[in-house]
Amino acid sequence: MSPLDPDAVSAALREWLRSEHRLGVTHVGVPLPRPAPQGAATRAAAPAPRGSAPRAAPATERRSPPAAPAPPQRRATPAARVTPPARLLPPAAPRGNGGPNLPPPCDRELSIGDARAALAALDDTYVRGCRLCGLCENRTQTVFGVGHPRPDLVFVGEGPGAEEDAQGLPFVGAAGQLLTRMIAAMGLTREQVYIANVVKCRPPGNRTPTDDEMATCAPYLYRQLAILRPKVIIALGRPAAQTLLATKTPIGKLRGQFHDFPPPALAAVGLPAARLMPTFHPAYLLRSPGEKGKVWEDLQQVMTVLGLKRPGKG
Repeated sequence: MSPLDPDAVSAALREWLRSEHRLGVTHVGVPLPRPAPQGAATRAAAPAPRGSAPRAAPATERRSPPAAPAPPQRRATPAARVTPPARLLPPAAPRGNGGPNLPPPCDRELSIGDARAALAALDDTYVRGCRLCGLCENRTQTVFGVGHPRPDLVFVGEGPGAEEDAQGLPFVGAAGQLLTRMIAAMGLTREQVYIANVVKCRPPGNRTPTDDEMATCAPYLYRQLAILRPKVIIALGRPAAQTLLATKTPIGKLRGQFHDFPPPALAAVGLPAARLMPTFHPAYLLRSPGEKGKVWEDLQQVMTVLGLKRPGKG
């Protein structure tokens, strides 16, 4: 039997490691060879031709000086024995350069069934097990999104609250009830639109997500939008609007007019084009009900673009 070819072993290992990385494995245990005791090299060399016919050799041949040490190919043996670690990391969102290691965004329109399956795969494979930022430490569960898999309209908030964290659904608390009424005022139901957030885990105390948390989680949202391919996106509140438009402009200056999506800063991501309307978050409206009129003006602009009849201001 010919000795192991170091180049072939290295190539095979590289390919195996690449395949493991695609499955989400980021660390591989490699056994380190222990230093052999002095004088053991010649003893270890004796069984090298294992599998070949035994060869009669004088005793002096075994004790020959190390003029011909163990073949260098044997040094590849420890690497060749590398096996996957007993406990693999889940394939959910392996660490990359500060964000999840995801496939490229969907680059074509999908059928309703295929879009529903693609959203479920994104959630099951990447989002549910994500531990890329500290928000994972206190969550009950992730909150992915809900609604029609190929809607004309998508609502994007900033992050789940206590009720959302408990139920695993976005906008089901007091702010969610107001959003449901806003959707109904447009002549739609929650089942006809899609609702999601920038971050998928509840920030402690319902605080606003940090810029780093939103930057880490935004790639999940981008891939949701690439599957959904809505005509219009309504960004609810400052964090959602600033994330989707890649800007620091205050929400008061952003709302009331349509913006092109994706913005130039996100052009390389590969997102489908849509019109984006920033408006105030329902939670803000609960604190400042006098601003509801401005939000209704924003929603009416969206209704015009989508060809929806205005049912009135009820």
